[in-house]
Amino acid sequence: MNGLDVVLVEKQHLPRAKPCGGALSPRAIAALDFDFSHLIEREFHAAVVHRPSGKRSVLTRDGLKGYLIQRSEFDSLLIDKAKEAGAEIVQGNEIVAIEQLRNGVRALGVGDSYKAQFLVGADGVNGVSMKELDIRNRWSPENVAVCISAKVPLDSSEVERTMTLDTEPTLSFVELYYGFVEWGYGWCFPNRESLNIGLGCRLDKAKGLRDKWELFLSKMASVKDIKIKVSEKTSARVPMGGVPGRIISRRSMLIGDAAGLVSPVSGEGISFAIESGILAADVATEGIHEKSPVHIVEYEKRMKKWHLAELNDLRFIAGIMNKSDKNLETLFDIIDDDSIMQEYLTDIFTCKTPYSKLKLKIAKRLLSRHPRKAISLGF
Repeated sequence: MNGLDVVLVEKQHLPRAKPCGGALSPRAIAALDFDFSHLIEREFHAAVVHRPSGKRSVLTRDGLKGYLIQRSEFDSLLIDKAKEAGAEIVQGNEIVAIEQLRNGVRALGVGDSYKAQFLVGADGVNGVSMKELDIRNRWSPENVAVCISAKVPLDSSEVERTMTLDTEPTLSFVELYYGFVEWGYGWCFPNRESLNIGLGCRLDKAKGLRDKWELFLSKMASVKDIKIKVSEKTSARVPMGGVPGRIISRRSMLIGDAAGLVSPVSGEGISFAIESGILAADVATEGIHEKSPVHIVEYEKRMKKWHLAELNDLRFIAGIMNKSDKNLETLFDIIDDDSIMQEYLTDIFTCKTPYSKLKLKIAKRLLSRHPRKAISLGF
């Protein structure tokens, strides 16, 4: 792996259940350099947004294509690919502490320890890395979301009936439901013979989430005219990106959810995790070849110019969307009436194009075509 000796320590034995919608955005697909076609359960070509008012908006554009996968299978494939690349894989060992050494860093597991020149923390929002590295003791409630999701078995023909737009050509889609929770949404994603149904919101808005989850399931059963039998129900916390703070420590880097790299607009984090992992590997390689532990600062420097700046912009959009139902309705009214704005927001939701590349175009379009609505939204 870049000519380095790498050990990957995984807390659990894979495959294991992973709370996730399992949607691979165009950006995530572009970041993967190996074949994963055998894992694809469904394609999707649009996102159908259900608004608090009951209206429905469609986010799509020419050539849009994403994939739905099972995270347990996808993560197992990632482990296999790491092993093929030469990494030593250790499964079923939880890292409980990290020691800073004079000439390296040591990760202490249950019954074993691992010394290295550099450490990459990929242990998620609940991981020990951020605490042990004195980067962050905890996440504040407004910077993390809590989600409940479940797999709902369904005949393949029923999945197609309920998750396909009657257009020419027909378009398979994923669904987002706003109005059930504050600062969050419900979702329904199609798999080969099941639906992935979930509901999530910001932690400080999560009071009564379990009751709302039951109401959401009832809504899904009614709207889709299906019987819902829940299996593999899970819950998880997810960071909401764009939070200021360090993502490095001495000889150590945080990536993915551990660094808070999740879109606060869509909740998409797979593409950010892959890209930050690639960057961390490059920086570690450079640091070892240059024999310079302080080279670690390059990771944070490049991330600030790239992901962290983008997530800060997305947090601005999320603030506008979630400020009120009125704002959300106004934004999607614009999208319904303006095909160019529809393309822009589709790119933002699917992480196809960084918001930094769309910011000026969106501002000009709003102020020239929708000035009153733009001002009311706060653009």
